Amino acid sequence: MTVAVLAAPCFAVGRAEATPLPGINLSAAAFASGRIPGRDNWDYMFPRENEVEYFSSQGMRLIRLPVLWERVQPQLLSDLDPGYLAHIQAVAAIAKARKAKVIIDLHNYGAYGGNLIGSDAVSVEAFVDVWVRLARVFGADRNVLFGLMNEPKIASAQDWAAIQQKVINAVRAAGAKNIIAVSGVNWDGAHNFPQVNGDALATLTDPHHALIFEAHQYFDGDSSGRSAECVPQDQVERRLSPFADWLKAHHAKGLLGEFGVSSNAGCLADLEAALNFIHQTSGVWYGWTYWAGGPLWGNYIYSVEPGKDGSEKPQMSVLKQAVERSH
Repeated sequence: MTVAVLAAPCFAVGRAEATPLPGINLSAAAFASGRIPGRDNWDYMFPRENEVEYFSSQGMRLIRLPVLWERVQPQLLSDLDPGYLAHIQAVAAIAKARKAKVIIDLHNYGAYGGNLIGSDAVSVEAFVDVWVRLARVFGADRNVLFGLMNEPKIASAQDWAAIQQKVINAVRAAGAKNIIAVSGVNWDGAHNFPQVNGDALATLTDPHHALIFEAHQYFDGDSSGRSAECVPQDQVERRLSPFADWLKAHHAKGLLGEFGVSSNAGCLADLEAALNFIHQTSGVWYGWTYWAGGPLWGNYIYSVEPGKDGSEKPQMSVLKQAVERSH
């Protein structure tokens, strides 16, 4: 069913799941962005089968896979790198075998080689091109979602929406019917999504009605995701509700693509509150992907990668409770 909001386009994502898909960011393939192309399995690393198995066994059915444009496509408007592409395909196949979906997340902040999309060095056409090439590879696999760009540093939300619309049009013209996750500017925050990105992103259209809207939200004082301390638990809902309210008003589905906390008691309470809110407003959510897992994080405060001895991080117990409730 599609429902119009005034003159706004319709957003409808058809899938059988009645509750949001729980998930995880497995992010090491985008590490060492200053070392291009970098050394495979040293500077960067794709998820291994046992890692996908671990998280899928915990009920994670959505894997957000950050990748670097410069590694996917070493030269603009040119062929995709076969080795890096094969890694992405392998992760997609491993996930599919475990009934999980993969979001290919171009984790470049709206730039290539340090130059923003739309600059003289990186044309909008180049951004369209890389997604058309990816669509030709993955367009027949509904298990793969296209995350167009992580946290673009484009100044104007209107300009960024227009750029994304060109990609959507081209991907659909290439025959791909995959769900497309569109992002917003200014760190893509949920807490100020309506004011910063709402009007611009509401203009997007998709002939297949398969757009979802991605936002990120951290629960430290400035929402930056850099602190081990979190805001009081009663502030969690007010950080997520602006995005959820926008989704409801526009009959759209959302992805909380990044959120994470440290393991202290106050932050774990915030994590529980956030997941409770998503459960209570489940009708507007496609899914969520916690930030983050992956073998190269070391002692990163938000990591839920198991210890070398197999021990689980405290955040996982909260995440698993939410997963169990989603079944």
